[in-house]
Amino acid sequence: MSRATLVFGAALMALGIACSPTPPAAETTPAAAAPEAKSRREQALLDDLAVANRILTKELAILDIQAHVTARSLDNPNHYYIARFIAPGAATTSDFIENDLDSKPVDGPRNDQAREIYLHGEMFKANPEFMAVVHSHTPEFVAFGLSTVPLYDGTAAMPVFDLRPFNKGRSGIISSPELGQAMTAKMGKNDGVLLWGHGISLGAKSIPAVITRVAELRDSAKMQMATIAAGGTWKPQPHPVDDVVIDRTWAIYKDRMVKDMGGKVLMTALPAPPKPTDPVDVAKRDVVLANRILASDQVGVLDSVGIVSVRNPSNPNSYFVAPKVAAGAVTAGDVIERDVTKAEPDAQGLAIHDEIYRTHPEIKAVLFARTPEIVAFSGSVPLRATVNGGNFIGEGLPVVDVDPSKPVATNAEVAKAVAAALDRKGAVLISGQGIVMTSATVYNLTDRAYQVKQNAKIQAQAMGLRGKVTFLVDLPQPPVATAANEAPAGRGQGAGQGGGQQLGPIEGRAWVYWVETTPIN
Repeated sequence: MSRATLVFGAALMALGIACSPTPPAAETTPAAAAPEAKSRREQALLDDLAVANRILTKELAILDIQAHVTARSLDNPNHYYIARFIAPGAATTSDFIENDLDSKPVDGPRNDQAREIYLHGEMFKANPEFMAVVHSHTPEFVAFGLSTVPLYDGTAAMPVFDLRPFNKGRSGIISSPELGQAMTAKMGKNDGVLLWGHGISLGAKSIPAVITRVAELRDSAKMQMATIAAGGTWKPQPHPVDDVVIDRTWAIYKDRMVKDMGGKVLMTALPAPPKPTDPVDVAKRDVVLANRILASDQVGVLDSVGIVSVRNPSNPNSYFVAPKVAAGAVTAGDVIERDVTKAEPDAQGLAIHDEIYRTHPEIKAVLFARTPEIVAFSGSVPLRATVNGGNFIGEGLPVVDVDPSKPVATNAEVAKAVAAALDRKGAVLISGQGIVMTSATVYNLTDRAYQVKQNAKIQAQAMGLRGKVTFLVDLPQPPVATAANEAPAGRGQGAGQGGGQQLGPIEGRAWVYWVETTPIN
């Protein structure tokens, strides 16, 4: 277990007890050990697979919340293992489901399958030599997939699979065997394929090999981008497989991850800290968590001025916010309640929050951020949808023009303009200043803020390649209604395998994972 997880778990327990400025003794209490579990068939393979998912998430920043690494069974080459519907950075050996190559669980129907099982099943089916497959939404891979500029893998250009001709003209995911087969047909004899607006699928002869392979290709993509941005021309060159590098890379990163898990590969997840039972206490806790998560290094949406607030579930005329400290330093004692019906002075940059909560009763959480990657697209170049997670952006977000010589956060006129500009996309850009985002839950808001940042990063990278960029122009299918309205996770779609509505944490995978891995000191 990492120090970050231990500190956060203890702090979250304290938040669950009371919102107090004085940290109770529980903050110093060690977190409970993971419950024991019996060894499974192919336990060593599952250990390595759990480690691989964590390496590519935590050490190499190649996997995001919805990505995965899978492995073919060593006992039965017609089976493979994939983690259930969780974030890969939290995978333990008990989380893996054994599927046949038609992506059906061998022990009967499951409702906790990942959504893109067919991508992996068809990769293993079409390539008997593959023993591991990685699917990621790494920005560099998405950017090349959108551009007419090819990503060179050695001396060959990586093929790009456009889902739309096989999916009624829509973007989306590999959600059926037929789409998986179309993808592998495009891949041909290559060991990988870029997915337009979605990332990459890549196979290799082993788990260590797939980690080294995708890491080296991501680094090559960065070098190609840098060369082009500097006005140069990339010269494709052979890149032979080096087994010594594979073994060394695996040994170094595996050792780090095992230490991070407390000295041995976790077979089951650490017990989650207790949550408050009172909705008001939950809202106060969520204000702390959302600010900390969005200001963390792994999410990086909020600076010292950015802020998140949550409507009071017991009083719709008030909301909880922590305006006197930077988002990355918010504690329970910093949270205040603000009444939007009272003419309270606004010296703390809350005019936008006040106006939105007054005029939009359906909104339960509000964010203001000055994220550079996003602000760059609030002027002459419009923000466009580049990846599935940002598909709701469509052909752009509303933009409110402001006088740059006047303050924004405390400006009542700007606040009214932003509130009026909000549409079903729930986001408004303020020219040269930032972005305001809203949602019916703070969990969905946190995830979407991260997705918009990633979307903007990808757009900048794709445009920097100086080729023609094909943006996503359609909106996603309406998601199945959930408490968190997790987008684009949409429970109950495609991968249920006859097990009923797809299971997943009510707050969404992203929130649960970030809560586990974001330190609160």
